[in-house]
Amino acid sequence: MENLLKSFDVIVVGAGTGGSTTARFAAEKGLKVCLIDSKEKKDIGNKICGDAVGSDIFDYLQIKHPRDDELSCKIKGAKLYSPDLKKCIDLTDPKQAGYIVNRIEFGQRLLNDALDAGVEQFMDKTMALDLIYTQNTVSGVKIKLKNGEKAEIHSKILIDASGFYSPLRKKLKSNLVEKEVLKEDTILCYREIVKFSPQDLRINNPDYISIILNREKAPGGYIWYFPKNESSLNIGLGTFMNLKGKVKDLYHQYVFNEFIKTSKYEIISSGGGVVSVRRPLWSCTDNGIMFVGDAACQVNPLHGGGIDPSMRGGFFAANTVVDAIEKGDYSVNSLWNYNYDVMTSFGAEFASLDLLRMTLQILPNEDLNFALQQDLLSGEEILEISSTGEFELPVISLVTKALKGIYNPNLLLDLNYLRIRMNEISKIYKNFPINVENFEEWKRRVIEVYDKIKKMLINAKKVN
Repeated sequence: MENLLKSFDVIVVGAGTGGSTTARFAAEKGLKVCLIDSKEKKDIGNKICGDAVGSDIFDYLQIKHPRDDELSCKIKGAKLYSPDLKKCIDLTDPKQAGYIVNRIEFGQRLLNDALDAGVEQFMDKTMALDLIYTQNTVSGVKIKLKNGEKAEIHSKILIDASGFYSPLRKKLKSNLVEKEVLKEDTILCYREIVKFSPQDLRINNPDYISIILNREKAPGGYIWYFPKNESSLNIGLGTFMNLKGKVKDLYHQYVFNEFIKTSKYEIISSGGGVVSVRRPLWSCTDNGIMFVGDAACQVNPLHGGGIDPSMRGGFFAANTVVDAIEKGDYSVNSLWNYNYDVMTSFGAEFASLDLLRMTLQILPNEDLNFALQQDLLSGEEILEISSTGEFELPVISLVTKALKGIYNPNLLLDLNYLRIRMNEISKIYKNFPINVENFEEWKRRVIEVYDKIKKMLINAKKVN
């Protein structure tokens, strides 16, 4: 490539929602930005995804809301269903109420916004191969160009937004950032977008995305049912990773056959992938590098939504990059504020929901049915605990729940213990250390909470 530039303030690897957002806001601040992606430009945005994003992020970033070809439909929130479908709890807040987007059109808009903001060099069909180090600090990336040639490009700060299977995270020399994600913290998903005639099939709850918990039909994960518009659905399921060879069969038996009650349909797209369902990485940064979006496990553990946190993470990363470059300091100490912004906001929410996810994964269907039908765990509680870290049940509510749970006292005790631990971990995250020196002590406190939940789950398995 004759006009290949070799040196930048910022290199962003991955032009998805997180990478494009990072590149846009960094370029708007006058930084010299390079954006690369392994896909061809016209395919950027094409991803196996639930396609839901709340309205809150667009107001927060002060950017245009989805409209026209980007917008499939508007949604009021999310519903979490019991296995028998007789009870659901509403999970409705600004992060869920919003839109179902057309992924390609939306992704192309975010990419073009970044290019219009002044990204100096954009390279599609370009593979990131390895990190370049200078004195223990990431200083660039080795790449393979679309013509097959290999090259090196250098940066003051590198942003990895290349997705869950980031090749760069595994190459990182770091004691702070996890290189591998445990299988039990991921689910394997398969989904299809199905089109039909509104006269042949009626969409259930067209204003909501629906998540169905069912340990037998979707072991370790969930079934999802998302409206795209009046004549199409995004439906699928996620399961434990060890069910790799059975996911499509489970989908057809328990999802497609359950919801597509017509012979007149068209499969618009289909595919699968791996989604992290856990807290963000322990640290999303180290010397000269930051991780954004799926590469940093910035995904809601309860329903797998990643568009909002990836864009939010990208914005936080861009702000930190600007400050670091102004200071001329690209060390982890200078970049630590990115961690602080992530962990004290959606990081606290996702850590709390991670504990809930771990508990829901092991509960048998009869316990899930009972808990939701008796309101032993409400949507209000889940949202309040995960978003604020504060939720104290008044005495009358405690008594009411105790009476409702009298036929399953062990479950009631477990759920109350879960509430306490969700509160605890949310508060720990909201008190994330402002400097790296106190990180190990913070991490130790988080691990203690996880260990308490794991012990509870081991005891619950023995009972069941």
